[in-house]
Amino acid sequence: MATKTAKKEAAQSGFSYALKSFIGYLEGTHKSIHTIKNYRLDLLAFETFLKQSQPANIGLCFEQVSQADVERYRNHLKGKGLKTNTRRRKLLTVTQFLSYLAKRKKISPEMARKAPAPHKIERIPYTVSYHSLIELIQQLPSETVLDARNRVLLWTLAETGCLVSEVTQLRFEDWIQAEDLTKVSVRIPGKFARTVPVSVPLYEAIEVLKARLENSRNSGTYLFLGYNKFGALGGPLSPRGVEMVVKFYGPKLGFPQLTPRTFRHSVILSWFEQGLPQNHIQDRLGLKTTYAFRSYMPLLNARNSAEGAEAHSRSNSGTTSIAEMTPPES
Repeated sequence: MATKTAKKEAAQSGFSYALKSFIGYLEGTHKSIHTIKNYRLDLLAFETFLKQSQPANIGLCFEQVSQADVERYRNHLKGKGLKTNTRRRKLLTVTQFLSYLAKRKKISPEMARKAPAPHKIERIPYTVSYHSLIELIQQLPSETVLDARNRVLLWTLAETGCLVSEVTQLRFEDWIQAEDLTKVSVRIPGKFARTVPVSVPLYEAIEVLKARLENSRNSGTYLFLGYNKFGALGGPLSPRGVEMVVKFYGPKLGFPQLTPRTFRHSVILSWFEQGLPQNHIQDRLGLKTTYAFRSYMPLLNARNSAEGAEAHSRSNSGTTSIAEMTPPES
């Protein structure tokens, strides 16, 4: 009995057991399958690095990991010539993993101390024409309930810029129409709950979908149900399911590189072009600080630079855009 207990304790202190527990935690927080995959690969790479400094006959135990190991790993990544953002991601993943173990009292808090990571190099996000995207989504077929669900799903991502983990949790009761029927908004659930205005046509499409679903009058019904070959599952579509829908429809919409994040980036640019203040855009995205908005600044700065260059070109050529023309006084 003592031997079995010792083996069980040894297994539970192993790196593989800790990694499996951490991945389960990430899945419980509704992280996308792509994000979880990257976490797993980064931590497996860290495990391989640690094993290279261990005798072959000794199992790797996460309790043996020290800050010195993390520092050596940081130098190892730099020595491999990996890009700055890749090194940063890998180190932050290790830090989050160790922090997870420390909070569960598997290792000491000192071991989970944040390791220095390179500053992130912000790149301009990939975007598409927002108005073209909306028009193309509206033209998608909706003959079947599944077609209608996918059409509304893409439309919702495009207008709200919400995250995959948020859109899967939307219910019919989250959509609010004003008394005069001219304005509609949606309550985005989750950690950064907020209300975002949407178009009346989107709301009407949701009402049509609602009427076609069984038991749709139940206000607790999820808007985007998961399906298999036998029909609706009763629960919400998974984050992985959302990613698969976007990947399937991207080429059909004329955007082969379309991802869920593309919807978010594109609507942000559209809001910016409409003159919406940055703090209002942050509120719609659920971002609490300006720092959290930093990844979008290159996008907005690039847009400003392009508009400035275009205005300068028109000024030199003596041409005037329609927007700049002043109507004659009557």
